[in-house]
Amino acid sequence: MAAASLDPNEASNLTSGLTSVLACMIPVLAFAYIAGVFWTLDYRNRRRLPLDKAPPTSHRYAPIAYAFVVITSLVEVAISSWVLLQYSLQGNYPNSETRSGVRLVLFSACWTSVTAAAFTILFVHPKWTKHPICSVGSQSIWILLTWTFWLASALVLNHAIPRLFARDMCQQLIYCGHIRAIFAFSVLEFIVFTVGLATTAFLAWRLAREVWHPASVRSNQAA
Repeated sequence: MAAASLDPNEASNLTSGLTSVLACMIPVLAFAYIAGVFWTLDYRNRRRLPLDKAPPTSHRYAPIAYAFVVITSLVEVAISSWVLLQYSLQGNYPNSETRSGVRLVLFSACWTSVTAAAFTILFVHPKWTKHPICSVGSQSIWILLTWTFWLASALVLNHAIPRLFARDMCQQLIYCGHIRAIFAFSVLEFIVFTVGLATTAFLAWRLAREVWHPASVRSNQAA
């Protein structure tokens, strides 16, 4: 537990103010992200030429996945930062491992939202989508790294509060609903990135197959 906390009235005022800031900031960030994506889409459509090739399947669907993880990560940023603010102001965290777990979740959410937003723009932009950073190899490295962050976040929280979803836990744990939401979103992100790892592994295998056995691939496509 923290050694000292603020005066209750002062802490309450700070909580209200910071909650209002978060309530305004997260929607603004989400709106800015969506606006940036739509602007880039409009730019791509205006710059498209009749002879331009259609983008690969992975480049068509990847922005949707990135947009999903950006939005869910922003939600995670809002919840985890609010809980950490309460822990800092009130000094009422159940144990140091829980606080460390929430901090790790906040870091993972910030990392995911920023990098996934950047990848979305890269994939949608008509020129940047051809950059090597949009390759399957680069995506695989990023997905594996982010997957590791979310796995660690979920494991630390689960170890800190092993009975988080027990019926009587909310009678003992302050901010129980918030912690449950943080853990649930962490598991959701972990699942999404697990699917992403499997997808990039399949794409890498298909690309390698085209390099190693080009003749058989062409014959299958012709058939």
